[in-house]
Amino acid sequence: MMMLLFKVNSGRYGLDVADVVELVPYVSMQSLPKAPEYIPGLMNYRGKIVPVVDLAMLINNSPVRQLMSSRIILIKPVKSNRRYVGLLAENVTEIIRVTEDDFTDTGIDPESSAFVEKVVMHPDGLIQYVDISKLLPSEVSAMLQKQVADDVSDDGHPYVI
Repeated sequence: MMMLLFKVNSGRYGLDVADVVELVPYVSMQSLPKAPEYIPGLMNYRGKIVPVVDLAMLINNSPVRQLMSSRIILIKPVKSNRRYVGLLAENVTEIIRVTEDDFTDTGIDPESSAFVEKVVMHPDGLIQYVDISKLLPSEVSAMLQKQVADDVSDDGHPYVI
């Protein structure tokens, strides 16, 4: 598996590259009134409105710093849905290859360890593997699963989820 690495403070995290649609530079976003703190706003991606989740805020309760290496990682968290989500992250600079044998479990019950169930010991330090199916808070996942009026299938009919 290929993993896209990013940092939150001094912690290193990785996502499966297969879950990544595209890396987008840090762009300005339209803020949403009364949105949770970990949602800095919406971005326009090729004419589609995409909610953006701040990974640093979600993981460490501090917002992503606007660095040259900060990126928006575009994912499709619900494979059967056409909706994208942007994950705002710092120091998105590296892709590494790992095998299943490289992983070890955290030794912590998966239910209490949120979205990190396994880790990789890498020469540059520990990398926590992020399971995107468990990453987003339940209210964001529920929001993405709702039928959206502008999501239309190739035959012109709305998607029913």
